[in-house]
Amino acid sequence: MGVISFSGLASGMDTSTWIEALVKIKQQSVTTLQNKQTEIRKSQSTLSDIKSKVTNLRSSIEKITDAKLGGSFDIFSKNTVTSSNKSVVDAVATSDAARQNLDVIVNKLATSTTATSKLGAEGLISADTKYSSLSAGNAKTGAFSIYVDGVKHSINIDEESTIGSILDDISAIDGVSASVVDGKVSISAEGKSLVVGSSTDEANFASIAGLVRNDETGAYESYTGVSKINTSAKLVDIFGDSVKGTLKVGNATFTIDENTSMKSLIGAINRDEDAGVTAYWDASAGEMVMKSKTEGAFNINIEAGTSNFTNLLGLTKGEFDENGEYKKDADGKYLSALNKQDLGDYAQLSINGTTVISSSNTVTSDISGIEGLTLTLKSVSKPNEDKVIEPTTISVAQDEEALLSAVKSFVEAYNNTLLSIDKNTSYGDTLYGETSLTTFRNNLRRTATASVDNDTMKLLSDIGITTGAVSNTTSTSSVNKLQIDEKKFKEALAKNPDGVKKLLVGDNKGNDTSGGVLNKLEKITEDSLEVSSGYFDAKTKSYEKRLSDMASSIKREQSKVDSYQTRLQKQFNNMETLIASIQKNYSQLSIK
Repeated sequence: MGVISFSGLASGMDTSTWIEALVKIKQQSVTTLQNKQTEIRKSQSTLSDIKSKVTNLRSSIEKITDAKLGGSFDIFSKNTVTSSNKSVVDAVATSDAARQNLDVIVNKLATSTTATSKLGAEGLISADTKYSSLSAGNAKTGAFSIYVDGVKHSINIDEESTIGSILDDISAIDGVSASVVDGKVSISAEGKSLVVGSSTDEANFASIAGLVRNDETGAYESYTGVSKINTSAKLVDIFGDSVKGTLKVGNATFTIDENTSMKSLIGAINRDEDAGVTAYWDASAGEMVMKSKTEGAFNINIEAGTSNFTNLLGLTKGEFDENGEYKKDADGKYLSALNKQDLGDYAQLSINGTTVISSSNTVTSDISGIEGLTLTLKSVSKPNEDKVIEPTTISVAQDEEALLSAVKSFVEAYNNTLLSIDKNTSYGDTLYGETSLTTFRNNLRRTATASVDNDTMKLLSDIGITTGAVSNTTSTSSVNKLQIDEKKFKEALAKNPDGVKKLLVGDNKGNDTSGGVLNKLEKITEDSLEVSSGYFDAKTKSYEKRLSDMASSIKREQSKVDSYQTRLQKQFNNMETLIASIQKNYSQLSIK
């Protein structure tokens, strides 16, 4: 079946195609405007990309020219420190440090104070202590061996065994006696050879009890009072309700409640910076240990508070009343005094032959008297093969790498900016004919290669920053780029750092037209980026205005085209109606 077309039903003409062709001719005016709109948007996008590069150029310049602000902004004042032996002493320096070499000998390192618990009877094992609860639950049950004159006797330990029941079983062996006094287990066999334990034992009773053989008597005894504390158990179940309350370590206050365990308390102490210590449980010795994070011969502040925990552990010494009970003050706090601690020691070193004493291994300027320098002591200086102690040399020098990196960033940003401008303003390119942009670019290049009023260094080439050599080609891409000779730059910086600074940023008083090369380049870039008055902002607004006007023009032209199409359709419809009417009247005529 053929395709049905309603175009020109009366006339037989393809009026739809005619209308489409006529409208297409009219639509060209809109298309022309849309193409111009696309070109403006492309120019706007290209300009935005160049602006971004100029902004990056300004930022790279400011990293250097901010030296005029002084302080931490002055990259020329930044120092770097090297140590000839970092395993002995390392250092950091601020911009206030003098550039110098120091010979350091570390005679002694500072150490930290340690506070160790001294458990009373409440914390030590007794005959009633359940064996399986010891060593944080690591006590193993099963068979345990006792050898008397070489004869093996097996003692069975189960989950319900107590220290007393185990010792009773041992004492039942002929000639053997066993007891526990003040938390220490003692096993002996008068006049007989005694060996406690076997390599095949299931239970680790000897280890848990800390048994050590006395070579003179042949007896076994715990080398220290055995702690009954299970670090996972609740403290109230171990010591009773008197441990509930508050205690203080350093400047931090901690609370023990009915659910607090030794493990959770130690965790809380270690998480709190105000405590100022590292706490841990020494399972082998059954002791709580606190080590100060600050070196030196200083006490760790430990206060009982409303909890009797520190008194019971022997970290503090409580006062007793006539009934042997711990005393409290009117506020309900336990009376106590700090127990003796193993005090830390001071560091001792010499700097260029002068002895310095420091409470810390971090020796700051207020201790050494060397402004802006902090030493970190790591180990004691050792003598060499000739038994002579060689000092560690600390060298403070200008941070030339930081400055070189900043200058290289400037060179890269400068080249990217000029390359982008040249690429997009060439004949036939997006911004061709944009004279204000090419003038800006020429100002950048002219300033970068111009001489400044300086005593010794007048051109960037004096410090190794040059343009490429002129070639026989018509291309200017090479001479528009800067390149840096790093070796020459470092030599100039080492020889005359003040001259390099003055060439680049002036005397820290540079204004719009004076100062160093980069100070002047900064002014050019800032002017171009200035809001409202700057080239980029003004040009961007111009593009936006043109795009807005173009959108209005396109809308008007499209409206005209739409009206034209409507008019054509109406006219052709009228024509078809007229033809159809004529054809109808003609068909009604009767000609015989």
